Order: sequence, then structure tokens, then C-alpha cells
Amino acid sequence: MSESMTINPAHLSDESWASLRAFLEAAKARGEVVDVSARLELLSPAEVARRLGMSRSTVLRRIAEGDLAATKVGTHHRIPLAEFERYSHELMQRMAQASAADIEAELFGE
Repeated sequence: MSESMTINPAHLSDESWASLRAFLEAAKARGEVVDVSARLELLSPAEVARRLGMSRSTVLRRIAEGDLAATKVGTHHRIPLAEFERYSHELMQRMAQASAADIEAELFGE
């Protein structure tokens, strides 16, 4: 029987480690060999747009302006998951700073 499991090492919890161990022990009990491989998780501009709550065209503009790094796969852009996380964190920081400035201006009349 062939099963597969996908784990993101950047976000391994104790539960993920336990699942991985159980997976390996079950394969061992069945006398199976386990193949381990790594791959770069790539997101489409549409997926990035959906996750960020913006349009696909805005994501493509951000790529063209160099704000969001992407690679080309054929004629299509793909954004590495780590780059998406970096950009998302940057956006959240900018929004928090802008909100803080607005609150400060309201409180202190600046």
C-alpha cells in the first residue's frame, strides 16, 4: 500500500513529529521503503491574491515593481512560499504602523 505525507519543516509541531514517526513506524511494520524528498512550494499569483485579499492584477503589479519576488515557470509567475510569507509579514507591519500613526494623530491632534 502506498501512502504519502506532506510536512512543512518550517512549521513542525510536536503533533507533526508524532505523525511523521507513526507514518515511518507503519511503513516499517509493512516492510515498505520510505522515499523522502524536498521541494520548493510555489504559489500562483491567484493563490497569493486570495490569501492576501487582493486582486491577481495587483499581485502581478507588485511582482513587476519588484516588491514581490517571483520566478517564471514557462510563461507563468510562481511565488515561493517563503517570499509570500515575507511579503505578507511586511504588509501587516505597514498596516500596523499606518494604524498606529492614525490613532496617534487622533489622540494628540497631529
